[in-house]
Amino acid sequence: MARERSPERDKAKLMWLESGGTMKLKDIAAALSVPESRVRKWKSMDRWEDELNGSAEGSLKGNAPNGTNGSVPKSRGAPKGNKNAAGNRGGAPPGNKNAVGNSGGPGGPYRNKKALKTGMYETIFLDALEPDEQDMFNQIDTDPLAQLNEQLIMLSLQERRHMKRVKLLEAGLTDEERKTKQELMQRKDKVPVTSPKTGKEITVPLLTEGMKVTEITTVVTSKLDKILKQEEALVKTRDKKLRVINLIASLQQEEEKLRIARERLELDKYKALGHGDESGGGSDVDDDDDDGDDLDW
Repeated sequence: MARERSPERDKAKLMWLESGGTMKLKDIAAALSVPESRVRKWKSMDRWEDELNGSAEGSLKGNAPNGTNGSVPKSRGAPKGNKNAAGNRGGAPPGNKNAVGNSGGPGGPYRNKKALKTGMYETIFLDALEPDEQDMFNQIDTDPLAQLNEQLIMLSLQERRHMKRVKLLEAGLTDEERKTKQELMQRKDKVPVTSPKTGKEITVPLLTEGMKVTEITTVVTSKLDKILKQEEALVKTRDKKLRVINLIASLQQEEEKLRIARERLELDKYKALGHGDESGGGSDVDDDDDDGDDLDW
């Protein structure tokens, strides 16, 4: 059940409006024995300033007024009497020729790849394959089991690479790495030159450009951190490998169940056609030649 509206709320609003908006909120709160923050909240929610200025429906500032559903009202547009758009019928000015001769163009070529970035969402058409891709298209085995076996082989190779990297790191990589920073700088070199006046050899300073080492930094990187990163990647690769192995086992199990179901179906068909006698297939014909000779009669 909704809480009843406080009577002090309307009293506070009336006191503020009668003062022409000059009465301080803390004085209104003291007069009504309510917190100042509550009076400030009433002022914002009931939009006292809008009502004082005679535009209670115009302003969009503050919270939704009391008694509304809280939705934002529509924008009122330009102020009344605004003539910024007087005489503007929209569109280009009369006589404008900016688009003369521009038919819009046919757009990009059919099936163009101008927007291609990584190719993750690329649409591939069979008639647009490269010659080597067409040969590969006919050789790819799409059997799920074959695809899983191929993925298992690739993961095994990736697992071996991680193990080799870990072995190399444990073998002898140094923790310290020297980083040299070089910059192109101007320098003065003394060049021997023969003087045209005296004929003697003198040295003249010549301004040249060259690479100069400006900074040498020694970076210490923990070999243990590198090994841990490689081992973490190795664990992830092995997890993928285990999932692929489980998928292969599950697929093989399903194929075995399907094979057994087919054999049972064939056996049921064979029995339904009367080819199988559960009594052992013996003959029902009596032996009329049994005259008791076995008993020496």
